[in-house]
Amino acid sequence: MSKIKFIVFLVAVCLNTLCLAQKTHDVKIGESLYSISKKYNISIPDLVKSNPEAKRGLRNGMSIIIPLNSESQDTIPYQLHKVRPLESFYSIKSKYDVSKDDLIKLNPKLSEGFRPGTKIKIPITQNEDSQKEETTNNQLFTPEIKKIRKTKITKQNTFDIAFLLPLYLNKNDTIEAYQDVDEVSEIYKKTHYALDFFSGAKIAIDTLNKAGMAMNIHVYDTENDPVTTFDLATRYNLSEMDLVIGPFYSKNFRIAAEILSRKKVPIVAPLSKKEDLLENTPNAFQVIPTQESQVKYLSEFISNGYSQGCITVVRKENEASQKQANWMLSSLDLDSTNYREILIKEAVIDSIHHEIDSMAESNVFLIPSTEKDFVTDVLTKLNATRESTIIVFGMPEWYDFEELDFHYLMNLDVHIPNSGFISYQDSLSQYFIQNYQNQTRSAPNERFAFAGFDISYYFLNALNTNGELATDMFLEPMQLLNMNFDFNNERRKRNGSRNTSAQIIKYVNHEIVPVEE
Repeated sequence: MSKIKFIVFLVAVCLNTLCLAQKTHDVKIGESLYSISKKYNISIPDLVKSNPEAKRGLRNGMSIIIPLNSESQDTIPYQLHKVRPLESFYSIKSKYDVSKDDLIKLNPKLSEGFRPGTKIKIPITQNEDSQKEETTNNQLFTPEIKKIRKTKITKQNTFDIAFLLPLYLNKNDTIEAYQDVDEVSEIYKKTHYALDFFSGAKIAIDTLNKAGMAMNIHVYDTENDPVTTFDLATRYNLSEMDLVIGPFYSKNFRIAAEILSRKKVPIVAPLSKKEDLLENTPNAFQVIPTQESQVKYLSEFISNGYSQGCITVVRKENEASQKQANWMLSSLDLDSTNYREILIKEAVIDSIHHEIDSMAESNVFLIPSTEKDFVTDVLTKLNATRESTIIVFGMPEWYDFEELDFHYLMNLDVHIPNSGFISYQDSLSQYFIQNYQNQTRSAPNERFAFAGFDISYYFLNALNTNGELATDMFLEPMQLLNMNFDFNNERRKRNGSRNTSAQIIKYVNHEIVPVEE
């Protein structure tokens, strides 16, 4: 199938024609529109369009049509290009021989930066018809990495990188079972998290190594134990590392970070969300944006686009909900806004239809809650009103609530803040998944494997580009598989640097999409 797609792509680029193909798939027990869309890298709406009966659900043995569509190309004088992660003016110029000024003329929004997944116009020159598209896996990473290869080979730099991971080796007789699919279950459960993370990291390491970055990789087992972590940070050669990634858990990270920051060793917290994690650790980086920063970003978004609507806060009457509501309202001028608040004392809400302003252009509901049952109940009641003017804004944790009905999320135009989500149809995601499956004979874990790649690639690439890492440096913002990075907005000399990247996502046509702001 990949060969067919490649041929179709070349024809579309060179001749500006639309080629269509299709195949059939026999539905198996347990399969859904979502799983099939991921398998064939197509959207759910395209599946339903080719199979109208699928709207009512799939059944075992059902034969459905899988459309294989190439991207339709516009007519001259330009063609369309889908922006991949890591692409920039430099990489586009290297690929199409087009200047930055010419690109911005056709794509004014590029002056604000590249957004993976969007399509941009590439002016067609006389020589462009003769260009050939390279399709090797390595070219999914743009020419910027080739530039690194040229500069770093001449410098002959070798970086020492340490991973502090909770491998729990003392709880496992052997780690070799990880290589045997039939014996994976013999490994201690939490060991898998660290192995998944490092398997993702290894793909990033291999990718940058092929691009010319020389590294010595050191992996240490923290056993998720404070004493062991202290011993590692003081007795081993971690003070000589160029970068330390980990530990996972906040209590162990604080121990390692306080020791290594005194020696100016950059250390990365990959998973912890603790708001006070960076205190007195000037060389520490926190990857996960805080809940507060994401919700306040959402508040700015609401203020800029929805402050003229009828705004209603629906929340539980407790301290946590009050704090989250304050963040969500922080950018709104409540004195000049049609605003009200509904406090829920009981476990659920009886009815909400009487709170809808039928005369308002939009009914904006803010739900500052991370309680699954409460959120599910409020969305159910709002959806039952069948009111088309409703727009709902929620918390970043909703992204992980599998219990939420996707139809409700679409019907209510639900928006939430986020710091990145996986697009399985993206070329970089496909590259990663293919390499991960080849190396581990398993599918990548969405939380740990993708994070392992993103975090390792971002910081190793930054280290390779700058020659060193420090929290007072400007680090290039980047969007990768499941994370966006921007460490340039919140810096404190004593307290390290926190990722403040945020975006708004919403639910449209059975898909999660970023909102153009």
